Amino acid sequence: MAINSRSLKMPRAPWAPAFGGPGLAETILDVTDTLVMVLDGRGCVLQFNRACEQLSGLEAAQVLGREVWPLVLDEHERDVVAGAFLGGPFPNRREHTWRTVDGRRRVILWSNTAVLDRRGGVRLVIATGVDVTAEREAQAARQESEARFRTLFEQSADGLVLIDPHDPDVPWRIVDCNEAFCRMNGYDTEDLIGASIDLLHPYPMMAQEGPDLLAWIREEQPVHGEGAHRHRDGTVFPIESASSLVTVGGRELVLGQDRDISERKRAEEQLRQLAAQMTFDAQHDALTGLPNRALLLDRLQLELRRVARATSCVAVIFIDLDGFKRVNDMLGHAVGDDLLREVAVRLQACVRPSDTVARLGGDEFVVVVSDLSGREEAGRVARRLHAALEPTVTLGGQQINVQSSMGVALHPPHSSLPANLLRQADMAMYQAKREGKNGVRFFASTLDVAAQSQMFTEVRLRRALQRQELHLHYQPQVDARTGALLGLEALVRWTDEQLGDVPPARFIPVAEESGLIVPLGQWVLNEACRQLAQWGPGVPVAVNVSALEVARDDFVAGVRRTLDRHGLSGTQLKLELTERLAVRDLHRAARHLSQLRELGVRLSLDDFGTGQSSVSTLLQLPLDELKLDRSLLMDLEDSPEARRVVESLTSLARGLNLSVIVEGVETTGQLEILRAMPCNAVQGYLTGRPAAPDAWTERIRAVQAQATGPEDGTFPDGPPAAPGAH
Repeated sequence: MAINSRSLKMPRAPWAPAFGGPGLAETILDVTDTLVMVLDGRGCVLQFNRACEQLSGLEAAQVLGREVWPLVLDEHERDVVAGAFLGGPFPNRREHTWRTVDGRRRVILWSNTAVLDRRGGVRLVIATGVDVTAEREAQAARQESEARFRTLFEQSADGLVLIDPHDPDVPWRIVDCNEAFCRMNGYDTEDLIGASIDLLHPYPMMAQEGPDLLAWIREEQPVHGEGAHRHRDGTVFPIESASSLVTVGGRELVLGQDRDISERKRAEEQLRQLAAQMTFDAQHDALTGLPNRALLLDRLQLELRRVARATSCVAVIFIDLDGFKRVNDMLGHAVGDDLLREVAVRLQACVRPSDTVARLGGDEFVVVVSDLSGREEAGRVARRLHAALEPTVTLGGQQINVQSSMGVALHPPHSSLPANLLRQADMAMYQAKREGKNGVRFFASTLDVAAQSQMFTEVRLRRALQRQELHLHYQPQVDARTGALLGLEALVRWTDEQLGDVPPARFIPVAEESGLIVPLGQWVLNEACRQLAQWGPGVPVAVNVSALEVARDDFVAGVRRTLDRHGLSGTQLKLELTERLAVRDLHRAARHLSQLRELGVRLSLDDFGTGQSSVSTLLQLPLDELKLDRSLLMDLEDSPEARRVVESLTSLARGLNLSVIVEGVETTGQLEILRAMPCNAVQGYLTGRPAAPDAWTERIRAVQAQATGPEDGTFPDGPPAAPGAH
C-alpha cells in the first residue's frame, strides 16, 4: 500500500510545540535548502523534505516507509552507509555520494542525530545534509593542479624557484627550487632552500630593490628580463628570467623561471663581431684600409648637410695617379699594391682626423675636406696633397716618382648632391689629365658635358615611358647542379632612335635621380606580370625594384593590384631588392616587405657583397634569398681568398635559412666551384643570355609538362643557354 506523506502520522517532534505544531515544522523542512531526512530505527524513511527530492529526483512518496539506500547508492555501498547512519555513535558527520535519478553523482555531507528510546535504542535518526559536490570537485581540481605543477616544476629543463618576498627576516627567501635551478647555480637543494635569493646575485639586489620589483610583478606579471647570477664557484653568468605571482597554501609567492643564456650571449657576441667586421669590410678598401665609395658618399652627405647650416665650404678632391699602369706592368702588381698603400699613408698625413681619405678603386683616391673658407683655401689643401705625393718612393729595389692629377669640386658653389659633387671633381681631374697631367684643376660648369648628357637622357627616357618604347628580355635562373630552369629575371631594355641601345647602367641611375624610377618600375612589374600570365603557371619571374619604390606607402597596394589585374598569385612573383635598400628607411622597408610576403611574394636581396649592407640588415629584413653579385666571381677560379669569401657568404645564407643564387657565372670553372660549395642556383651568360619572351616559351612549356632533366648532376652538352647565346 502506498504511503501518503501528508497522511502519515509522524512521531511528535520535540520542537513542534515551540513552533505551533508539526504543520509548521513540515513547512520549514520544505522551504529550507538543507537536505533533511528522518529514518526510523530500521532505516526506513519517515521524512524526506523537498530539498532531498530536488537533489535526488525522487518524490517523497517513492521513499517514505522504505529504505532509501537502494534508490540512491550503488550496491557495494549500501550496507556500509546504512550501518554508519544507524550504528552511531551520535551525533556524527558522514560524507557519501548519492546517485540521482538521471545518473549524476552528488557528494553530500550529512550531520546525524539520533532520538533514543527508554532503553537507549535508536528510535529515530534525524539527518541533515549539505551538497558539497562543487567544493569537492574544486578540491580535487586543486589537488590535480598542484600535482601537475609539482611534476612540471620538477621536470622543467629551466631553473624554477619559489620565493617568499614577505619574509621579515630573510629578504626574498627561497621556499623551493627544482633540480635544474640547483644545477645551473652549482648548489644542492638544502643549500638554497631557506636562503635569500640574493645568495645568487652579484649584489644584495632584493634587499635593496625587492619592494619595487614586487610592485612591478604585481602590475605587469609576468615580467621578463635579463640579469646575472653568481655561481657557487664565484663566476657570474647571464640569465634570462621570467617572474610571476602564484598562491601556494594561501601564501603569495614569486615563481621565477631562469635560464642560463651564456651560450646565446657568446653566439650574439660572435655575431656582433662578425657583423662589425663585415660592416668594416663592406665600407673599407681591403688593400689600404681606407673608406670605400659607399662610406665616402655617406660621410660626404653628412658634411653637405652640416655645411648647409654654416658659412664654410666642403671640398672634394679627386686624385688619380699618373702612369700607375706602367708601374704594374713593369714591376708587378705586388709593387703596385705597395705603392697604393704608400699613397694612402701620405694622403692621410696631410689632412685632419675629421677629414676623409678614401680609395674608390684602382689608383683613384678621394679626399673630402670640410670647414674651408673658400676656393683659395681648398686650392692650398690640394697643392699640399699634390706635393706630398711627389717625393720618390723606393719599392722592390726601384725608385718610383709618383705624379698625380687632381680635380677639385667645392660646395658651395658646386652641386649639393654627393654623387654629383664627386662626379664634378672627377670631371675636373680628367681635365687636369687632358691638360698634361700632374696638376690640379677646379671644376667649371663648361666641363659639365656629362650633366647635359644626363639631362638629355632623362628627357628621352620620359618620352620612351610615355610612348611604351621599352621592352623586357628574360634571363634564366637555373639549378646549379642539374641546369633545371628555376625562374626568369625580367631585364628592361631600351633602344632610342637618337641614343641607340642605351644600357641599363646608364639610364637606371638617371631614372633614380629624376624620380622616373617609380613609373619605370611600375611598367616593368606590369609588363612582367602580363607576360607571366600569358606563359601560364610553372616558372616564377623575378623583377628588380629600387629602394625608392619600396619606400613608397602605395607600393604594396600597387603590387597587389598588378597581380590581381593579371590573375596571378603572389607565389609566381619574386622581387629582387638592391643592397642600397639597406641605407634607406629600413623599418618602413621591413614593414612593406612583410606585407608582400603575406601575399606569397618571394624576396631576394640583390647585389649582395658589393658593400652596401651588413648582417644586421639580413636579420631585420624578411628575406627568402641572397643574390651574390657578379663582382665576387672575378677571381673565383684563381684566388683562394675569393673562394673563401663566396663560401662564407653562402654559409651565412644557409645559417639564416636563405637560399642563394649567384649571378655573373660565365665559365664552367666558376660553375664547378659553386657546385662544390654547394650553391643553390646560378645565373649568367654560361647558363643563358637574356632573350626576348618568345625564346623561352618552349622551355617554359617543358617545365609545365613536368619534364625532368638529367639525374646525374651534369649538363649533357654543357649548361643550357638561351637561344642565340653562342
